[in-house]
Amino acid sequence: MIHIAVVDDEERIRLGLAKLIEKTGEEYKVVGCFAGGSELLESLNEIQADLVITDIKMPQMNGLQLIEKVQQRRPKIKFAIVSGFNDFDFARQAIRQGVEDYLLKPVDQGELATLLQRIKNNIELERYRKEVATEEHIRLLLRNDIDHLPEHMKQGASRDLAQTSLLKDHLAVLLVRTEPELPSERLEQLVGYWNRERRLIAWEPRHTAVVAAIREGDHADTVRELGHTLLQQLPHSAAARIGVSGIHQGPLKLREAYLQAEAGMQYAWYDAGAKAMADESVLAKKPDEPYNPLRLLEKEFRPALQVLDFQKAEAAVRDWLDEAGERRPPWRALAEGAAYLFGLIRDEWIERQSQPAEYPDDSAPPSPAAYPDWTAFKAAVLALADGRLDNLKNAKQENRVVETVKAFIQKNYVEELELQRLADTVYLTPSYLSKLFKTTTGETITDYIISVRIERAKELLLKNPSFKTYEVGEQVGYPDPAYFNKVFKKVTGFTPKEYRERVRL
Repeated sequence: MIHIAVVDDEERIRLGLAKLIEKTGEEYKVVGCFAGGSELLESLNEIQADLVITDIKMPQMNGLQLIEKVQQRRPKIKFAIVSGFNDFDFARQAIRQGVEDYLLKPVDQGELATLLQRIKNNIELERYRKEVATEEHIRLLLRNDIDHLPEHMKQGASRDLAQTSLLKDHLAVLLVRTEPELPSERLEQLVGYWNRERRLIAWEPRHTAVVAAIREGDHADTVRELGHTLLQQLPHSAAARIGVSGIHQGPLKLREAYLQAEAGMQYAWYDAGAKAMADESVLAKKPDEPYNPLRLLEKEFRPALQVLDFQKAEAAVRDWLDEAGERRPPWRALAEGAAYLFGLIRDEWIERQSQPAEYPDDSAPPSPAAYPDWTAFKAAVLALADGRLDNLKNAKQENRVVETVKAFIQKNYVEELELQRLADTVYLTPSYLSKLFKTTTGETITDYIISVRIERAKELLLKNPSFKTYEVGEQVGYPDPAYFNKVFKKVTGFTPKEYRERVRL
């Protein structure tokens, strides 16, 4: 709608021009007819005109003087002049003052329509550019920490936005997430019932930031009430989560307000049910112990994975998810934990390959933002973890850690091979290494050491008949002859001496 003021000292022309304007189309509205410039100036703030059509020659204050005074107070108002044939010099001067166009008396309906359409196009283009600039400035301040913005960007955005009725005083931000995504036109229609200045900013998929003006007389719960109203108005078929900020003053507080709304929305995301809302108070809920997304994975999952105890590994995943569901961490912490979880499985699978191999499923781990709520995200993590652990179970190659320990034993079997020493070579605890070795090979580390030593003892007994049996024992790590005889007989069924004699036969 284009609001137009008509100024002419001749009542007949003034009223006739007003009628012609209204006949031109519904998009034009005459907001006032004035007999002179002084009358218009007195009413200028009340009528909110977009365009002033004025006669040039009027008593007391001519059209050019009026234009100059109006431009000083309302520089964005457009002007068109009505001129007689003898007023051409005046008209030319008016054009130089920035007047959009002029009409010759008597005014022709067609010429008037053409002029109004041209001015309307210019006004709408300026409005559009202003809307785009305002939205971009709001988006800039929502997305960026104000302290990290270049000074010229910060000051420019703040200056422009402070002039808008939306952000010149107090404000709040609501972050709305719907599944499926609600068309912006529908959401705009719903918040239209608020009857207050607001701006919808399309955010990430399924997310819309609503910046709302907070008026004098609003109270602390106003923003929550707006959120509850919107939640109730959303379609029953849509799953929705809304986060609301506290009340802030000025455009430079947009980022702070947005972060509060984001925290509330992510907190509400954990709720069961189709719709939920939370406010900035969730940021004040500081637990006794800060949430660490890797704590349980390091404590329970990683050790179980290293020894290939899949039952414990699966239980650890559930424990981690249960803790997350109870603590409700921000999405970034949840995503960090998921990335670490599936990274451990991937690394373990690769470690078990005797030859370089490509991981069979290297897709990205589940991201909280991709799921409508916590329940769906949890189900996705469990399903993917089960599948990737199954891949690990089916890997037939021996673990490289075990291969490293075997090689160390084969090289150093003569020495005292305590479990702690072996564990240190592969940076594991003795208990983890013991379980891993048993799971992978089917025998204990002690049994493997004995088998290596006894096999070497057999070779020495046969290849070196001059060696005494106690000398053979010393060379394979058994300095005590009696103990060597005992172990050898337990493994082979014969003493070393009996074994040498029987094999020679």
